[in-house]
Amino acid sequence: GGTGAVPAEFIDHVGVPMHEALMLVHNTLVGLDLRERIRIGAAGRIVSAFDIARTLAMGADWCNAARGFMFALGC
Repeated sequence: GGTGAVPAEFIDHVGVPMHEALMLVHNTLVGLDLRERIRIGAAGRIVSAFDIARTLAMGADWCNAARGFMFALGC
């Protein structure tokens, strides 16, 4: 659903929302005392600098942000 070439139902209702999944993965790794050994990358509906900051604050070590650039190009 990341390309925007799929029906809106797939974009909005398939899979786990990225922020919920990120919190689940981060908290699970902390609970298992593995967080220092495993890095988390995040991608999904990251458009602005605020989205990047929020994603990093929620536990991601890095994030991909291509959606805003694709919108800017008219994609």
